[in-house]
Amino acid sequence: MERAIRLQCFQNLVNYRKPSSFIIKETFPLPPYSTVLGMIHAACGYTEFHPMKLCIQGTNSGMISELYTRYTFSAGTKFKEGRHNICIEDNGTKYGAFKGIANVELICENHLVIHIVPNEEDFMTVYHALKNPPQYLSLGRYEDLLDIERVDIVEIHREDEVDLKRDMYIPVEWEWKNSEDKIELPNKQMTVYSLTREYEITKQGLRRWKKEGGRVKAYYCPKGTTLETGAYTDNYAEIREAENEKDGNKKSKDAEHEKDAAIVLY
Repeated sequence: MERAIRLQCFQNLVNYRKPSSFIIKETFPLPPYSTVLGMIHAACGYTEFHPMKLCIQGTNSGMISELYTRYTFSAGTKFKEGRHNICIEDNGTKYGAFKGIANVELICENHLVIHIVPNEEDFMTVYHALKNPPQYLSLGRYEDLLDIERVDIVEIHREDEVDLKRDMYIPVEWEWKNSEDKIELPNKQMTVYSLTREYEITKQGLRRWKKEGGRVKAYYCPKGTTLETGAYTDNYAEIREAENEKDGNKKSKDAEHEKDAAIVLY
């Protein structure tokens, strides 16, 4: 039986910016794989890429649009009175920039559950880093702080006909390398996102998404969908029930809700 790290967390107002959005900072409904991987690597202090499988799922209370202060400038543009409203002086040269307002999409009350399966040698490092992070972690923008509610080590196993208890990213059919892991969805009429996952450093020191595995096309699968084969479930409900019995409490709705919850690792 395999094991995984189950991370349960919450964010109040958050933006996972779509790279193609400029006038309005649009957001993905859930954090992309690269965003979650970056948060985990930062928590562990990794400076090189450590491969790991993820399942990203969550629920929220909708989306709002809000104003934010935007600064724009072009490299080497000299300051011109009446054109620029900000002057930046460097080594006697004045450069011009603009300060204005723009719109940003924010997800409200985002409840996330992320399953992480790192390599065996990294497993406890990742677990302890998330259990006792060296600093307050963020997911999304720098100001999008992550409220970590629980970190558990759970056992996972494959199960037939499991239901999604939350919205989830599920890679499209051709993204799977092993046919055993491939998830066949009963209904494919849903939004497909192009999500970033892993980058490489070029000779010029720039980040570039890898040609293979750098981007992942994934369905945004709504809760309530039934997956017939290929999905996992965990024993988190049993862990909660054991905790309630130890504390002398009755069965919690949380434990009942988590029974046979679907997990799709990629």
